[in-house]
Amino acid sequence: MLTKVETSKEKILVKNVRVLDVVGGSLSEPKNVLCGGGVIRDVAADINTPDCDIIDGEGRTLMPGLIDCHAHILSPFLSEQKGFLGAWTFRQMKKNLEATLSCGVVCVRDMLSTIRAMNSIRKKIADGEWIGPTIFASGAVLSCSDGYPEFINPLYFPLSAAIGQPKVNITTPKQARAVVRRLKELGADHIKIGFTSYTREFDAHKRMPTITDFVFDSICKTAHEHFLKVAVHHNWSEDLVRILRHDIDTLEHLVYDRVIKDAEIELILKKGITVVPTLTISEGMARFEEKLDFLKSERAAEMFEEKPLKHLTWIAETWLNFKGESYDKAFGFWRANRKNFAGVQETARKLVAAGVPICAGTDLGAVCAFPGELPDEIKRLHNAGMSKLEAIRAATINAARMLRVEDRLGSVEPGRNSDIIIVDGNPLEDLNALRRVRIVGKNGSWFKPNHPEAPDFWLGHETVFNG
Repeated sequence: MLTKVETSKEKILVKNVRVLDVVGGSLSEPKNVLCGGGVIRDVAADINTPDCDIIDGEGRTLMPGLIDCHAHILSPFLSEQKGFLGAWTFRQMKKNLEATLSCGVVCVRDMLSTIRAMNSIRKKIADGEWIGPTIFASGAVLSCSDGYPEFINPLYFPLSAAIGQPKVNITTPKQARAVVRRLKELGADHIKIGFTSYTREFDAHKRMPTITDFVFDSICKTAHEHFLKVAVHHNWSEDLVRILRHDIDTLEHLVYDRVIKDAEIELILKKGITVVPTLTISEGMARFEEKLDFLKSERAAEMFEEKPLKHLTWIAETWLNFKGESYDKAFGFWRANRKNFAGVQETARKLVAAGVPICAGTDLGAVCAFPGELPDEIKRLHNAGMSKLEAIRAATINAARMLRVEDRLGSVEPGRNSDIIIVDGNPLEDLNALRRVRIVGKNGSWFKPNHPEAPDFWLGHETVFNG
């Protein structure tokens, strides 16, 4: 998916590029950008700068690499938790990482993983053993017994000691404090709470437990004491009312059973909460059958190992066969529910119109969302009312600010990491330019994507659904 650009010198001069200033909102005249040691040194360098290798941008747009603010980057793309799956899972992880980077995503905010395994992968990337984006990780999701995600269970010793827990069930404030502190010690960058009181079938008679308000408060207080932000997974309006009583930092996804109320938006604004709508996963579940042609393509065979590809293809083929095997445990109320997805889109429009801080995330790895869909998520945010510039900012500078790494990522400025991309076209005029990545800079290395454009996941269908 990527070919490394061979260089021999420490300094790299990227010549003849138009620099996209996402902070100021402008595109420069052609200039030269000097990088070295994984850092941007000069954004108006002399073409005759000595002792450097040269990458010719050919007049294209140089911009900050993209940031996916909600991902499951190590996902094996199966719809249920199982034990050890085999060596192919590690190959799939490598494919997820490389496919993500090849589409211009230089950083992901991972929202559920076993933290020790994640640390091992992060080290492989940092050491150059694996190719992939920078990963900021939550580690385990915090919930309660039988609570969301109900389809994931804590692991038994000794596996849990080796790779960490995917989920921790918490019953007391004391335990909450200890778990948050331990996650911080193990390298977690933020905390994720799973808070959903309805099952996926959205059946009033099938409710799920959630953590208590005392536990919720303890998680938030301890996390903030350790400079960790708190992200909360939610889906249902009844839960949103409770969640907004607490001192959280980000809301993951949007309510699915109704359009958000003005009073709820006002409270989100008052509390300074950032929302990551993940329209990509909602749209994927609303019309997953339309991804079937992609799943039968050569690009899909390159992106997925045989086992997950076969599983995903089967799901797409039977997505509308409601008389067949039930998907209730995996997808439930979301499956092919275009009516409610229209409500999700309206909620997104209301949030955008109100000026709620929004960051772009795809939910990559959650079965229906694939590596490389972030450019399409940016288009979905534009469709929800964001200007092209604001939608780009949601995946660059504003995403970096949410992660508190704007001194390293999210903009093209001297001193920032040279985690930058060159795209064909002007994204301020045509967001499809984000799909045409020509060069990716990462950790001081440079890569060329093997394909001229990101995959078309919706072959024969519109990328953004307006139903």
